[in-house]
Amino acid sequence: MRRLTRMALAALAGCAAVFAMAPFNVWPLVVVALATLFWLVEGALDGARPVRTAAWTGWAFGFGYFGGGLYWIGEAFYVDPSTIWMMPFAVTLMPAGMALFPALASALSAAMPRRGAAFALVFAAVFAAVEFVRGFIFTGFPWNLFGASFIDTRIAEGAAMMGVYGLTFAALLAGFSLPPLLRDSSKSRFIPFLAALILLGGSYVFSHLRPPPEPAGDVTRLRIVQPDNPQSDKAQPGYLRRLWQRLVSLTFDEGASTIDVFIWPEGVISFLDESPEALSVIGARMEPGQVLLAGSARRELTDAGGTHYFNALLAIDSAGTVVATYDKAHLVPFGEYLPAPEAFRALGIASLTARIGGAFTPGPGLRTIRLPGVPAFGALICYEALFPADVVAPGDRPRWLVNLTDDSWFGTQTGPHQHLVAARFRAIEEGLPVVRAATTGISAAIDARGALVASTRLQTAAAIDIDLPAAYPPTLFARIGHTGFFVMIALAFAGGWVQRRRPAT
Repeated sequence: MRRLTRMALAALAGCAAVFAMAPFNVWPLVVVALATLFWLVEGALDGARPVRTAAWTGWAFGFGYFGGGLYWIGEAFYVDPSTIWMMPFAVTLMPAGMALFPALASALSAAMPRRGAAFALVFAAVFAAVEFVRGFIFTGFPWNLFGASFIDTRIAEGAAMMGVYGLTFAALLAGFSLPPLLRDSSKSRFIPFLAALILLGGSYVFSHLRPPPEPAGDVTRLRIVQPDNPQSDKAQPGYLRRLWQRLVSLTFDEGASTIDVFIWPEGVISFLDESPEALSVIGARMEPGQVLLAGSARRELTDAGGTHYFNALLAIDSAGTVVATYDKAHLVPFGEYLPAPEAFRALGIASLTARIGGAFTPGPGLRTIRLPGVPAFGALICYEALFPADVVAPGDRPRWLVNLTDDSWFGTQTGPHQHLVAARFRAIEEGLPVVRAATTGISAAIDARGALVASTRLQTAAAIDIDLPAAYPPTLFARIGHTGFFVMIALAFAGGWVQRRRPAT
């Protein structure tokens, strides 16, 4: 098979895998796409330059997958006319860069010149390990991991034991096991398939045997407010006044007296803590004991006379006083800060946060916030909900997680749905409910099993009143983190090595 033909088929398989993700959720497509990738990469071993051919095949698969899954990032560049010229580069160069990870996994696996079950085990282990690296290197971007395709199945609850990376390994194993299973005649062909069946089937059985979490004694009533402020509105005259009126109306309308905690999304009103008028309105509308959690940019003067900006959550009490803050610790490169700023500014590229006066400064790290009358909670701002095993302050487990996000940057098509899936997996992994407030969708209350208890629609101004869902005791994943995942890929490597040394039958 010619290299270009092989790459074209790989790119089509990558595009097909996109439809296994939200909002389409046709999860069998990820298995078929990965089976196709395995067939193409294994076939590359017959050529004169197998490692190079395998790398290009993996890259083409990744370009199709990330190009189709991340096209929505281009919408962010329509906000500021001066950045529109960057959009074509972003929607092509970012997938091209992300595709280097599947290319690396394919090239490393092709260095082992054995076919069948041995290759399936090693390829799955290598690919899963590279996906793990993708979630950490250069601040990490674990978007659309293959395991996320199971979110609307009972299999997803397996993340409570092995995390979404474990489910990603299981998906890889399931796809890579099919060609050897259907083609080979050796007894070993069953090994990768049975391993995938144990992981996925075990997750399914676990979800049915697992009892629901026991409700807490006290009921906490929440109101999640989605003001629907798309990026296209932010340059319109009178935008902030209309937004403020909408927020106040949605927050303090009928039934507000029954609410314990009001929740606003990320950054709807910048420097809210510096506005006595706004704080006075909030305090006057709230009753004693009520709390508002609001996303807001805030700033601090440094000893040197400079200014640090933070992407923050502010907790405001019924006196209109900011009683607690959380500063986002895991910032988005180019969106919230500029890596190697002098080099990029020389190219005319500035951080999108220049609109507030400068790039954000990272906060000190995750923390659990305790306020009178409010169950202890952990705060996650936008992007921070993407990272498995990095959403709860070590040694200080909260009762729930609150995720504030500005999803207007994610467009109105697939991006917000995919972002929501990440929050749902954090709920499953930690066994904690996640309450998510978004600017323009999708706001949601997520129970400790990852199910949507209530949610809004995109491009809709709405408020959700919900009782805080119950929490599980710490899950296996909450206790051991990625250890189970590391053990699985180590076993796969060992199994592949053993099969490699056996004579073919």
